Amino acid sequence: MDRPGHRFSLRRQIVWSTRVFTVLTSLAVCAALFFLSNQYVRTNTLQAAEFNLRLVATSIETSLNDADALLNWASINDTVRRYLSQEEVNGPQTIAAYKAAQEKYYSNPLYPKVIRFFMSNENDRHLQFGPLNSSSALNQSSVSLFLQQGYGMRFTTDPLMISHPACLAISRPIRSGHGTMHRGTAYLALDPSVITDPAAGYTTSEGSALYWEMGNQLWQIEDGRLTQVETAFSDVSYTLRSTVENRTWKQSAWQGRFRKGGSSYFAIKVVLEGRGAALIQVMPESTFLQQRRVYLWLLGLGLAIVWGLSFLMQHWLEWAITRPVEALQKRIEAVGGGDFTADPAVEWPNELGDIGRGINKLAADVDGLMNRRVEDERKKQELEYRMLQSEINPHFIYNTLNSIRWMATIQHAPGIAEMVTAFARLTKSISKETQKLVPLQEELALLNDYFTIQQYRYGGDLEIEVSRIEDERLCRDCLIPRFTLQPLVENAIFHGLEPKGGHGSVLLDISIDPATGDVLLRLTDDGIGMPPEQVAHLLDAPAGEKEKAEKFRHVGLWNVNRRIQYSFGEAYGLTIESEEGIGTEVTIRLPYQRKGNDHAADLTCG
Repeated sequence: MDRPGHRFSLRRQIVWSTRVFTVLTSLAVCAALFFLSNQYVRTNTLQAAEFNLRLVATSIETSLNDADALLNWASINDTVRRYLSQEEVNGPQTIAAYKAAQEKYYSNPLYPKVIRFFMSNENDRHLQFGPLNSSSALNQSSVSLFLQQGYGMRFTTDPLMISHPACLAISRPIRSGHGTMHRGTAYLALDPSVITDPAAGYTTSEGSALYWEMGNQLWQIEDGRLTQVETAFSDVSYTLRSTVENRTWKQSAWQGRFRKGGSSYFAIKVVLEGRGAALIQVMPESTFLQQRRVYLWLLGLGLAIVWGLSFLMQHWLEWAITRPVEALQKRIEAVGGGDFTADPAVEWPNELGDIGRGINKLAADVDGLMNRRVEDERKKQELEYRMLQSEINPHFIYNTLNSIRWMATIQHAPGIAEMVTAFARLTKSISKETQKLVPLQEELALLNDYFTIQQYRYGGDLEIEVSRIEDERLCRDCLIPRFTLQPLVENAIFHGLEPKGGHGSVLLDISIDPATGDVLLRLTDDGIGMPPEQVAHLLDAPAGEKEKAEKFRHVGLWNVNRRIQYSFGEAYGLTIESEEGIGTEVTIRLPYQRKGNDHAADLTCG
């Protein structure tokens, strides 16, 4: 079912895409197959007709070659030429010529189709053979009737037998041995069966016709007869174009298309070279439709196969894509509803299965994230509780220290009161202050409270002093991380001054670096100092297996240095110089930043 809000579901898109693709493919296949089948049928039909015409033309040409051989013999035979050349009748020459002509005539394969064959001259000398020999005697006047028709090949009627059907007449001149003097004429009349018999086995489709063309006349070959067409298909001859020439058969072929009487026709013409004659087959365009039905049936079968394959493809796409996508969609809805359990059913062995595995992994990750969130929330509540508890403890300590201070004042112990007061201020600063960066003057105030406590511990032998402040505005405007100076002074006292008896001084110098404008705080003590190899590793990250005191000093310096770099960048921090027996100098480099402003302020020294 289509889901609400989905105009076109994936299933519908696949179904309609498959249908549109099938329709377009079917149309393309139909058009291509129709065009190809039409071309194939037409080409095959025309080629078959041309081939059959060539066979008929070859058979006719064989008969005409036999006729040529007989006429050529008559025109060049010396015995015949001597007979025709003599002025007076010579019995032996006449008999010799007759026997020679008779032998040649009956040995020619064409003699059964000869209607009349004679050789004659102007002096009324004749040699005649054929079935018309006895019924129509030749004389000079009758020979002139034959000679009036001229030389060459033509269709005509026998002048002496008007009632006889038309015949194919071929005549040749008989000349002297040198070929210059005319000696007579050789005449051969052939029965039209020379043409019709080879075409007797030629089959034509309905509406087709076979023609014999010679000169400007056209005869239709039908039922073993030649029927002259009164109105010649002149447009057939004019519209045929030359497309094939077969040199092996010595015949040329033309194919063409023309219209007559509102109908379309195709014509194939095979020419008998050197004869002035040709065979023509004319067939209506409907001839191709008869064979095209078979191809149309095959086309319908092909379309049925295409539609069947399309139906199978549609169901396969639904099984391979639509159903898995619907299963993935349901799985996503289940995850959205809070069901994060893995569903192995959507982990198919394909790309969609990869998506299913991704959804299961995402559900597991979301489930784990939510569990961690619940755990983090629980830990956060516990931490808040501890922070509230930790706020109570310093407040309790601060109140207790105030009570001790008043007790010391009542008992006239000002030193204890002053120490307790300084410690109380330190405790209050630690418990109440949350700001990471403080003005330098507040850090100096914390350092003063710490010095007060240490002064009572060491007596007058310990001195902590600010030796120089280049500009008083630095104390107000320069920002410094909280508790930066106290750990450094504590290191100077415990590890520099105390080892030599607890006496000495720690001097603080506050100035501005003229090259960069940075603030430089130099803490200098006159303690025991350190060797260079120890100084080189004081700011390295803490590593184990050092003496406890040394480890505390190392951690304190590294801690201060890292806090400065976290606050201002790697260009700032601590620089330590020390010399054994002389003392140690720690330089703190800070950017000149006003309280509450992250941008360094320009300071002009003067």
